Amino acid sequence: MIKFILRCLLVGCILLIVACPAVFLLAAIEKNPKVAPPPKLSFDSVKRVEELVKNNKPDSMRTREVRQVKMSEKDLNLIAGYGVSQLTDDIFIYPEIRLFDQLIHLYATVKIPKTPLGRYVNTELTLAIKENKPDINYIRIGKIKIPGTVITFAASFICQNFLPPQDYKLFVETMNDLQSVSIHEKQLVLVYEWNPDSLAQIHESGKALVISAEHQDKLIFYTNALTDLAVTLKKYHSGSISLSRVIRPLFQLAGEQSTVFKDPVLENRALLQALSLFCINQGIDKLISKEKFKQVKPRTNIRFTLNGRDDLPKHLLVSAGLAVSAGSKLSNFVGLSKEVADSDMGSGFSFADLAADRAGVRLAELAVGSDILASRLQQKMAAVKQESDFMPRIDHLPEGIMALEFKKLYKDLDSKAYVMIDDEINRRIDECSAYK
Repeated sequence: MIKFILRCLLVGCILLIVACPAVFLLAAIEKNPKVAPPPKLSFDSVKRVEELVKNNKPDSMRTREVRQVKMSEKDLNLIAGYGVSQLTDDIFIYPEIRLFDQLIHLYATVKIPKTPLGRYVNTELTLAIKENKPDINYIRIGKIKIPGTVITFAASFICQNFLPPQDYKLFVETMNDLQSVSIHEKQLVLVYEWNPDSLAQIHESGKALVISAEHQDKLIFYTNALTDLAVTLKKYHSGSISLSRVIRPLFQLAGEQSTVFKDPVLENRALLQALSLFCINQGIDKLISKEKFKQVKPRTNIRFTLNGRDDLPKHLLVSAGLAVSAGSKLSNFVGLSKEVADSDMGSGFSFADLAADRAGVRLAELAVGSDILASRLQQKMAAVKQESDFMPRIDHLPEGIMALEFKKLYKDLDSKAYVMIDDEINRRIDECSAYK
């Protein structure tokens, strides 16, 4: 009898394990999306994202200064739409944020491969503001609704048992810096206390998690190689130096390192990260541990040029460094948003700068695309003879276009006039020998 009961329990457990995923799929997958795809980014929306980032950067804040941030429902959805647009070329997450009374509704429809059940997973996270702090009300996945108490308990258990004690303490302290959350007239109002010390500690403890020790050693290696090269070049060039004179020996060095360590993608990623920071006079201290930073040589600054201009190397290298670190889409957006910002208050929208940005992204895509592409690029870049081998022509590309003139000439980022110049930039990049 006991054996029979045990056998039944065992069969029941197996059936439950097998059935749970099937039940979950039946309840989660739906035929229709609850949220529509986000609209494409326009000239005005890119400008608004740039304004939001600029206005809410805490750079100018003093330690322990209290700041209030207000975000409208429209701006929140703009930021959410921009965020998911950076995930993949084919957008498969449709987000939407709604503010109602003291509730924050976060909706997301996930598009999945077509199935007999449907091709959408509709999710919802509802936060209730209680005593000026957000509290999880519930999470819904399709027809499945999970109470907030269960989510909160699970999250607390995971954080307390799987995070190192010092990291958990820092996380709690940082969350406590958020003093209040409220909703007024379709605006989310956040009041927080700026504590850069806690954030710096979290950043320091996260370096080893995000950037491996081997990667950090490579960053130091190429930064020191750049410093040695700068010292040598300054002996013979008192002013500026063409970027081709710098990039050629560095990629030759990367090729030699790849022969020894068999990882050309890592070599190229570290090289471009170090080079991008070097060209804007920034150190690698934010990417490596304090202990390893002691190995970095004192920097020697040198000015790079392309086509006789010192702005183009910055556009190309920063775009490349950002692309190998965070992806091509984010790098392209940052380059575009800078030109949009310049059209409002600055030197004006420049298609020449945009060409350098795009060339940097293309360089990065080949540098870390695969071991074969990475090795091939090393060989090509180590053999460059002139700037045009990796920097496209910029002749007849419009520059200095202010916002009103831009809208008059090009209307928006998907107009025929804009796309024509965009295609011309891509054609010129295709002509560069390094990218063929």
